[in-house]
Amino acid sequence: MIINFIKAKLSPIARKLFVVHATCWILFITYELTFVYYHLGALERPYIYMVFYSINVALFYFHIRLLNFAFTGPKSSYIRGFLLFLVIIVLYLLIKGIADIFLGNPQPMQYDSHIFIRAFFPRNLARAFYFILLATFYWSARHIAHFRRQALEAEKRQLIIEKDNAELEAQLTKSRNAYLQQQINPHMLFNALNFVYNSAQKYSDDAANCIWLLSEIMRFSLEEAGLDGKIKLDREVEQIENLIAINRYRFKEPLYLKLEMHGDFSRCKIIPLILLTLTENLFKHGNLTEVTSPAVLKLTINESGQLTFYSRNLKKTKNEHPRQRKALGLQNIRLRMDSFYKDNYKLKINEPGEFYELTLTLKL
Repeated sequence: MIINFIKAKLSPIARKLFVVHATCWILFITYELTFVYYHLGALERPYIYMVFYSINVALFYFHIRLLNFAFTGPKSSYIRGFLLFLVIIVLYLLIKGIADIFLGNPQPMQYDSHIFIRAFFPRNLARAFYFILLATFYWSARHIAHFRRQALEAEKRQLIIEKDNAELEAQLTKSRNAYLQQQINPHMLFNALNFVYNSAQKYSDDAANCIWLLSEIMRFSLEEAGLDGKIKLDREVEQIENLIAINRYRFKEPLYLKLEMHGDFSRCKIIPLILLTLTENLFKHGNLTEVTSPAVLKLTINESGQLTFYSRNLKKTKNEHPRQRKALGLQNIRLRMDSFYKDNYKLKINEPGEFYELTLTLKL
C-alpha cells in the first residue's frame, strides 16, 4: 500500500532517491542494533526502536533543511537559522524526553519523571549532535559536489568567452586586411591611370578632367576615418559620382546607366569604400553598352538612417576578369560589414537570367 502510494506521488528521480535513502537507513539501523545486541545480548521491543529512530531521522532531515535555509538563502538567514537550530534542539530533547517517559520502564507511583529525564538528558543530547553531525556531513558532501560543478561550468563559460574573443580578434584582423587590400589595390584605379597616361600625352581636355576626378577618388581613399572607423556618407556618395564620370571617359562607346539618389546623405556616417567597391563591380562585371537594357544604380536613405544600395546590370558575355577576384571583393565587403554592423545589414545577390542584381540594406 505504501509502496503504491510512493510510486503514484513521486517522480522517477524522487522514487530512486527515496529508495537509496531508505536502503541506507535500513543498513545504518541494522548496524546499530547489531552492535547493541552484541554488547547487551538482548533488544527492546521493535516499536520502541521505530519511535526513537523516527525521531532521530526526522532531526536529520530537519537539520538539512535548516542548512539549506541558512546558507543558500540571503545573508540575513544566518541569525534566523541559528535561532531555528536552537528551537529544533529544544523540541528534539522535549520529544525524546516524553518518549523516554512513556516508552521506558518507569517504576510504580513513587517514580519521579524529572529524575528520569535528567538521567537520559546527556544521552539524548549526545544522540542529537550525532545525527546533526551526520546531516552536516551529508549536506556538505552534496554541496561540495554542487559547487564543483558550478566552478567547472564557470571555467567552461570563461573558455568559451576567450574563444569567442580570439575568433573576434581574428575576424577583425581579416577585416582590416581586407580594407587595406581595397585601399592598396583597387582595380579601377589601375585601368583609369593607364587611360590618363595615354590621353595626357595628347593634352586632351578629357584627360585633364579624368586626372582631376581620379585625384579626388585617390584623396578620398587615403583619408583617415574617424575614431569609430567611419567617414561621412555624402563623401562616399560623391566618389560614386566621380567614379561614374571617370568610366564614361574611359570607354569609347556610350555607357547607359540610370543613377537615382534619394535622401539626405550628409547626416550619416559609414565605413569607407563599401559603396564605392560595389559600384566598381558594376563596371568591371557588367555590360553597360546596351541602350535597351541600361544598368540601374539606386541609393536611398530614409529618415531612420536605413541605407539601401541597389544595382542591376546585364552580365558581360565574356568576363575579362577572373571570377575569383569578384568573389574576393564581395568576401572582403562581408568581412568588414560583419565586423562593424553584425546583424544590422543584409547583402542579397540575385541573377535572374542574363541580369545581375545586388541589394545592400544597412542600418547606419
